[in-house]
Amino acid sequence: MALGLIVKTGRILTAKLLLGQAVDGITHCAIGDGDASFTDPQNPPAPDIGQTGLRNERARKRYYKRTFLKEDAEGALLVNGVRYLETGEETNTIGVFFRFDEAEANGITIREYGFFGGDVQYTQSITGDLAMGGVFHQDTNPTGEVLRPGYLYEVKNIPDFNKISDTRVELVGIIKI
Repeated sequence: MALGLIVKTGRILTAKLLLGQAVDGITHCAIGDGDASFTDPQNPPAPDIGQTGLRNERARKRYYKRTFLKEDAEGALLVNGVRYLETGEETNTIGVFFRFDEAEANGITIREYGFFGGDVQYTQSITGDLAMGGVFHQDTNPTGEVLRPGYLYEVKNIPDFNKISDTRVELVGIIKI
């Protein structure tokens, strides 16, 4: 599967982190079902480097683990043909892990996902790690539970995947510096 695209706002987030500015790194993963440009279920359109969010965000989840990784032929984590092992050793590769459990985000045809950082904030009514309905906007999306989306770091469009109640979706961001 093709790699995701690090967008302009992702590069800005990286620059802010390198400058020592007080922003969070990658903290959230959003999934969405795309827009009218997603016409072929097996061949999604390419993401755009200028994107600042998903085309139609449906759910967002906070990470459950962030760790250093190293390539290892015996590693349990397999991503794009490369095996990784979690390590306490500082390396130039990190993994950020997200999980949408069986009871979460059901009924969504996932066509796009993205990793976000910076100043992500949910609406006051959300006390857990999961927000549904996309980004809140008083006029166009009053039921959205994401108050501030933060900086989109990386986006990827994928062939249609239907999230149902007997399915757990695990997404791992692998970042090599």
